[in-house]
Amino acid sequence: MTILLAITLAAAIQPTCSWDRPGQNPYTGGAAAAIDHYTDIPATVRGTLKRRMAEGQSDDQVNITRDGISGKNQYGAQIRDMHFGKNSVCGTVTRSKWAADRVEPAAVYCVGAHCVLVPKICGNVSRITRNAPAVAAAKQAADGAAADGNQHVIPDGIQQFDDTGLVDAPLREQSIELEPLEQAARDRTRRVLGGLNPPAEPNGGFGPGPRDQPGQPVAAPVPEPETWTMLLGGLGLVGWFARRRARAAAAVGDV
Repeated sequence: MTILLAITLAAAIQPTCSWDRPGQNPYTGGAAAAIDHYTDIPATVRGTLKRRMAEGQSDDQVNITRDGISGKNQYGAQIRDMHFGKNSVCGTVTRSKWAADRVEPAAVYCVGAHCVLVPKICGNVSRITRNAPAVAAAKQAADGAAADGNQHVIPDGIQQFDDTGLVDAPLREQSIELEPLEQAARDRTRRVLGGLNPPAEPNGGFGPGPRDQPGQPVAAPVPEPETWTMLLGGLGLVGWFARRRARAAAAVGDV
């Protein structure tokens, strides 16, 4: 009996059929029987598909054309395992003789990767493939949304500053410690502003030298040339006043 049933099913399944005239040979069996023919689908998935088809809970409403199947999701153009009449099943169906502008509506029921197509015109239960969303298309949509909103995705924990140029770019706070080299330069500046010529220092005054070490004598500062000029001028002026006073005293004595 089992062998006879297998032979009957094999005879009923056609490898390739033409679906050039939709509605001429509609499926007259039940939806549950059609789904049970798809033995490669797990039993639990078949049960869910049968229940949803009985309740009319479709996932998508699509349009079938000669070259494709369009809906809110993306589907492959091929239709397979289509039921005709009462017990006939075609592994592959073609619709190459359709006019380019012909459109046939249909309902799609999907559970995971398994999708069932039911055309409205004839109810020929069949199978199609739902394509996974293209990574490139998703990335392009994300890039377009970011460009429209002028948004940039920043990894967590990283602070971003807008590139506004060198003048008005925000500055990050930094703790700056005075280096020994900068301290030595500031010390030399103070001595020069005080009118002193710093003594010769090893290493050109950069870094510590003998004068900076504890217990070492420090050389006396040497006056600048301008200081010598002012000193000599002052001594000359003092001498002139002294001579003037001496002459005045001598004149008073003569009287």
